[in-house]
Amino acid sequence: MKAELIIPIEGLHGKLRDDGFYFRKYRGQQIVQRCPDRSGHIKTAKEAENQKRFAERYAGRHSINH
Repeated sequence: MKAELIIPIEGLHGKLRDDGFYFRKYRGQQIVQRCPDRSGHIKTAKEAENQKRFAERYAGRHSINH
């Protein structure tokens, strides 16, 4: 859904509150979209393998003190 914002606000990005919607810019237009519901999602074997490989490769690289 396209959204028109009031004059002082040029653009929004992300969620404002937990109402199930988020804002983004697409090709210069402000868009409001419903957040995806992945609560019932079950990982496939490939998704779990990719997640494990990512964690092994990148875990601990970025510290808070960085």
